[in-house]
Amino acid sequence: MEWQPDEQGLQQVLQLLKDSQSPNTATQRAVQQKLEQLNQFPDFNNYLIFVLTRLKTEDEPTRSLSGLILKNNVKAHYQNFPPAVADFIKQECLNNIGDPSPLIRATIGESVCVLGLGAWVGVLGLRGCAGSGGGWGLDMR
Repeated sequence: MEWQPDEQGLQQVLQLLKDSQSPNTATQRAVQQKLEQLNQFPDFNNYLIFVLTRLKTEDEPTRSLSGLILKNNVKAHYQNFPPAVADFIKQECLNNIGDPSPLIRATIGESVCVLGLGAWVGVLGLRGCAGSGGGWGLDMR
């Protein structure tokens, strides 16, 4: 069964993303503290990718910001993500790399790059090419 957000949790994440766009320093500090707390929960990253890829009615800056926070989380904590979270993120990136918005495509592309080639081996059917100096090729079987 595919992951689905809790509606109340989703609304809290959306409000946090909106608050993070405030120019107020105290609000920014409060948002940063809340982000640090939420990063203790791997499921938080599912909410971020969900906002980025599925909430097409949200404004692009909010969706993109969600992706940038996700990218930073991936960079810092990916090795600690449960497999289900990592798989959901990768699948959502693949399914949405062609988003109509250039900003969202670029944000998804950044997440794809931060994940690195190793994260995509199984997903894309890449395998090491024997006898080719460790290069990569598509497994067409």
